Amino acid sequence: MRILQAGNANFGYVMARELRKRGIESELLVSKQIISGQINSVNNPFNLDKQLKGSYPEWLHFYDLSKKGWQLQILRMMRKYDIIHAYMELPILSMLSRKPYLAQSGGDDLRELAFSNSFKGRLLRRAYKKANAFVYVWPPHKTYVEKLKLKNPIYIPRTWDISNFSNKKYEPSLELPLKIFHPTGQDWEMKGNYKFLKAFIRLCKEKQDVFLYYVKWGKDVSKASKLLDDPDVKKRIQFILGPISREEMTEYMSKSDILVDQFNSGSFTRTGIESFAFGIPLMLNLDEKLHEELHGEIPSIINAQTEDKIYDQLKKYVKSKDGLLEIGINGQKWGNKYFNLEKNVEKFIEIYKNILHK
Repeated sequence: MRILQAGNANFGYVMARELRKRGIESELLVSKQIISGQINSVNNPFNLDKQLKGSYPEWLHFYDLSKKGWQLQILRMMRKYDIIHAYMELPILSMLSRKPYLAQSGGDDLRELAFSNSFKGRLLRRAYKKANAFVYVWPPHKTYVEKLKLKNPIYIPRTWDISNFSNKKYEPSLELPLKIFHPTGQDWEMKGNYKFLKAFIRLCKEKQDVFLYYVKWGKDVSKASKLLDDPDVKKRIQFILGPISREEMTEYMSKSDILVDQFNSGSFTRTGIESFAFGIPLMLNLDEKLHEELHGEIPSIINAQTEDKIYDQLKKYVKSKDGLLEIGINGQKWGNKYFNLEKNVEKFIEIYKNILHK
């Protein structure tokens, strides 16, 4: 069984590496552009696997979006494999390759492109429906999948290597200030970060004993900077240029009492998965009904959606940090149960086998 992971640098790298550990021949194909610029530290395998030591493995291949004919290069490569595990927009080329393929949604490809009336949007919808299997890994994507009326979609919790976080131990400080870590990229429409920032500013104005480790990145970072541009607020913040490495994530988790994620989508980001592994209490807006439906139970988190609710919850833990350790421990148990790398990779292997045996 030869499997090509195509189109995603971080998830695809973890999948290819884990499959190869199990004796399954798997390679990764991604664009050069996906590991460049500000997203480099998020997507570059060097930052996911320190054993690479500055040299990519021979099974990682690149194509260049700036060069003519990159689509033909991908098609030629796809035809060498038994199955294509296609991410983002590459289900389109997988469909054209006439090879069996699994389509997996990522983000904007499902939320936006698949619902557009553009030529590419129509092709992506067709590629999703023609796929031998369709997988989504983020709970909020369920609504979009249902709107597209895809047959037999499969939900698998996002496969991610959390080993860098699970060997550490969360211990909330017994003393003030309440230390808050906010590493999530600023995307106010999608993630609602501004709600947290406004709540934090209110606490600062009241001279509450709070301190923020703020990772400065994302498309709305300029708006966030203007919002936080107040001497009384800035003296309670350590600004960290982001996005940051996995090592830096563990460093600031170790210093913090609470990790703050996002407040609009009803679920967590990859950062949330890492916080569960570490055992630090996670604050976000969680759609409890959706997560209970997909997982059978909801995680132990600090659930808040509005600015007022975020403010109230933070002020509660400024007065007393009681309960934080229990939230972290129970969240870690939930994360270990549903985001177990070994188990989730095996689920994909079963899908591959079913595709080949049909």
